[in-house]
Amino acid sequence: MVTLDDVAALAGVSRMTASNALRRKAIVRPETARRVLDAAEQLGYRPNIAAQQLSSGRTHVISVSLTDFDLIFPAELVAALSDQAGKRGYQIVAQQTRFSADYEQAMLSSASMQICDGAIVCWPRSAAADFVGFSRRHPLVMLDAFELAGQVDGVFTPCADGAAAGVHHLLRHGARRVLVMGAEPELLERSAPSSSALRLGGALDALVEAGAYRSREDAIVAGAVLPCAWRRETGYETMTRLLTERGWHDGCNVLETLGFDAVCCVCDPIAIGVLKALTDAGVRVPQDVMVVGFDAVAEGRFMTPGLSSVRIDPAEMARDCLDLLLARIDGTTPTDARTMTVSHAVVARGSGERA
Repeated sequence: MVTLDDVAALAGVSRMTASNALRRKAIVRPETARRVLDAAEQLGYRPNIAAQQLSSGRTHVISVSLTDFDLIFPAELVAALSDQAGKRGYQIVAQQTRFSADYEQAMLSSASMQICDGAIVCWPRSAAADFVGFSRRHPLVMLDAFELAGQVDGVFTPCADGAAAGVHHLLRHGARRVLVMGAEPELLERSAPSSSALRLGGALDALVEAGAYRSREDAIVAGAVLPCAWRRETGYETMTRLLTERGWHDGCNVLETLGFDAVCCVCDPIAIGVLKALTDAGVRVPQDVMVVGFDAVAEGRFMTPGLSSVRIDPAEMARDCLDLLLARIDGTTPTDARTMTVSHAVVARGSGERA
């Protein structure tokens, strides 16, 4: 079995330095830490969790809560969190909230949360649960808790900028009328921001900026928004119904018949369903209708054509969440809440690009 001494020897450092590097202690110089991490990976070293618990009084367990394991991106994120936490000497306990605010409230006082060294809460349903109070007693990082920005440590998806990038990508590739799918327009009227509202707003702002409409309201009145639940099935059903209602048939004028020649979806599950519905109906993608999603999940690569999408890297998101949380656990951060926003980029896979 590979030991910490083996890692230290290969990296050419002391046992204490190796231990501090693996725990991401700031006292270790970056180049030394990198050498230790490379040595650990080369040897396949895994920290002895039981020994760490005895010496530190910590469990080295992190609680992770997500909305729904059935959704593609949350599943990829929890996998990335598990992999990266393991390399940093932690294990995760994951649970799903099923978008329930009541569950979130009960979760904060549960036994599992109390025994964990810290918690990562992803896509909270609302700010009704006392997350701020919990964060004062327990290390906490929240993902896309837009209502609580600046009150608790948080990592954020660039929802508005990402959706705008998706729309601009379609316009650059010749789209004349873009349909935005996945969010209720009423969300824009609420004071509390959400992922859905921010993505919808970003997409509409991009259309206004491009001169397609004078305002968000004009775009909504003109039918540029089609609400849809964030699932493949509803994406498929909603697009299939729309094609039928508008009389799609082979050889028709796409723009005159459908009223759009491109679709910007606020998440990949919707986009996957939309892409399947279009191709099943004989609509050529991207020649007749282009499609762009959001998240760039791996499954989109295997569609025909491949699903172009705004990429949000779950590995980057997991790293940022763990960086903030472990620094808070180690007590090496100021008391003020810190925030990080992950990067984004449009990945061209075929569905959103006309030759």
